[in-house]
Amino acid sequence: MARSKRIPTTIVGTGKLARSLAPLLDRAGYPIAAIVGRTRRAAVAVCDSTRRAHPTTSPRVGAERGLLILIAVSDRAIETVARKLAAARGIDWSERTVMHHAGALGPEPLARLAAAGATVGVMHPLQSLGTPRLAREILPGSRARVEGDRAGAAAARRLARALELVPLDFPELSEEDRTAYHAAASLLSNDLLALLTIATELLEAAGLERDRALAALLPLARGTLRQLEAEGLGGALTGPAARGDVETLRRHLERLRARSPQDAEAHRLLSLRLARLALELGESSAARTRRALGGRSRGAEV
Repeated sequence: MARSKRIPTTIVGTGKLARSLAPLLDRAGYPIAAIVGRTRRAAVAVCDSTRRAHPTTSPRVGAERGLLILIAVSDRAIETVARKLAAARGIDWSERTVMHHAGALGPEPLARLAAAGATVGVMHPLQSLGTPRLAREILPGSRARVEGDRAGAAAARRLARALELVPLDFPELSEEDRTAYHAAASLLSNDLLALLTIATELLEAAGLERDRALAALLPLARGTLRQLEAEGLGGALTGPAARGDVETLRRHLERLRARSPQDAEAHRLLSLRLARLALELGESSAARTRRALGGRSRGAEV
């Protein structure tokens, strides 16, 4: 879609996703017509990152001003917002496209709007947007799951490309498929943060201040990802679980149990998963890890 043909866009929501999307849409040439927030103050705060956006607390006003409506609210609130929009009087929904951005949901929460004549779709950026100011840096090149009716999926692809995202199309997605997709995203984003938290606390216990501990670990995390990108799973695989170093793993688990049995169990299970991968890749020494860790309940000796 040429920049000159990009349509007036309304964002419903004022959270991290809305604050990330607004300046990116503005930069991509989408005229931000309105920001709809629970309070005018919240809407104004998002408007400050765009040009000429109108802050409002009224979904109807937002729908009047925009032809592309992006519902950037929590998953549980999407259907409620869609019902409010569909109930707004005097809106020709046949001229409008509505999208949400929830990774675990399909277009079903937008059913009222589809019934009213709107084109509906999903565009979920497969990226961590915890800090909106970094979105411009980290979003380009990321994937974005797209879904919807025929026109809605096409609109979601156009929007993704305009934001320098790579559209990620699946075959027909069931509810279970979407849950699996979202679980994969959570494992790599949220659970990675949990692992970094555990690792940071271990270095703190060894005497480093938290900021120094995190600064020491982040290059290691980045290096692992670089190895994965360059060499795939096999090239990045290393460590005691892969090479069957049971004694080292035993010491790890003893130290972790002294601080947190839950963290120790997480390490045990992840080590088992790495051993399984190593065996699949032909690393026979990983069988020692499986024998030492496999099938035992929490509190096992190794």
